[in-house]
Amino acid sequence: MNEWAAKDPISNFKEFLQEKNILTEEIDNEYINEIKVEIDENLQLAFEEEVVISSTSEELNDVYQEFEFQHFEENYETENIRFIDAIAEGLKQSMQKHEDLVLMGQDIADYGGVFKITENSLTDFGKDRVRNTPICESGIVATAMGLSINGVKSMVEMQFADFVSSGFNPIVNYLAKIHYRWNQQADVVIRMPCGAGVQAGPFHSQTNEAWFTKTPGLKVVYPAFPKDAKGLLNTAFNDPNPVLFFEHKALYRSIRQEVPTNYYTIPFGKAAFLQEGNEVSIVTYGAAVHWAMEALLEFPNLSVDLIDLRTLQPLDIETVFNSVKKTGRVLIINEDSIFGSIASDIAAQIAEECFEYLDAPIKRLGSMETPIPFTKNLEDQYLPKNRINEKLKELMAY
Repeated sequence: MNEWAAKDPISNFKEFLQEKNILTEEIDNEYINEIKVEIDENLQLAFEEEVVISSTSEELNDVYQEFEFQHFEENYETENIRFIDAIAEGLKQSMQKHEDLVLMGQDIADYGGVFKITENSLTDFGKDRVRNTPICESGIVATAMGLSINGVKSMVEMQFADFVSSGFNPIVNYLAKIHYRWNQQADVVIRMPCGAGVQAGPFHSQTNEAWFTKTPGLKVVYPAFPKDAKGLLNTAFNDPNPVLFFEHKALYRSIRQEVPTNYYTIPFGKAAFLQEGNEVSIVTYGAAVHWAMEALLEFPNLSVDLIDLRTLQPLDIETVFNSVKKTGRVLIINEDSIFGSIASDIAAQIAEECFEYLDAPIKRLGSMETPIPFTKNLEDQYLPKNRINEKLKELMAY
């Protein structure tokens, strides 16, 4: 303590000014008294303010900046593109729409990012709008918030969603709370390449959306198809609130779809029915949507409501409730491990709201409660993909 006290720059500078006869004790005391009076007077004003009285609805409405969704219609011209191409296209068209939008991330400029999503962005929009950053996620997120304070939209690309842990504090304690705290919008989109199935191991494969779905003030988007990815990403850039946009790496180059070529938007908080039935509801999102579709090929005679949530915050829980009330059975699948996952929260809400409609216990399915292994056979064992059929049979046999 003594060693560092001797290095105190304020004390040392004060002594330097006194030695040079620039500062005297009398002048120093005048400064101190002047500042103390200012503090005391303003503190008294704060003490004299009336006690804040608010309603539940007012408090809830203060969590997010008001956002009026603007629908941009799809055109009839489409192209068959990959998931990764849809993301790149959404980025480009949003950069064209929002002339102040800044992209930030590690190696996203000249190199085009580790997944090459921003490969041509530097040429198209220049170095002022496409910015390489140091390997410091907390600094990148805080910079994005600084841009928002100055009225500038920004996107932060986490090289892998796992690395968000290094930027966790400014996301959950700064972006998420700043509108509630002092009416400042956090106009930031954080893209999160996530998920297993590519043998990337425990530090590059997590799907950690549950870290953020429980944090009021954040919006969480998790598309499963190219068309949804582009439309939802465009909406994310229009929304003045902080958006965590999850992109499953295993879908990047494996899933193709006809996607409208124009700029269009898809609203948050609206799930999609991929098929409709009346015997069982399957509720899922991300890569698990495709696992469920594959598993259902072995149940050709089963009448299924297959629901792709698309966004997790806001969550279209009413669509889930209505489906469960119709079918009486529900299986909720997420890639995340089950304990503390959003599947658990959805199950709890179904139990509270739909208990009298259930014909069987609510079933949840997720990954093993372990870190994600490297080796393919261990990763396959870890993921819930190969356990869907067994769980579905168990549910229907109840």
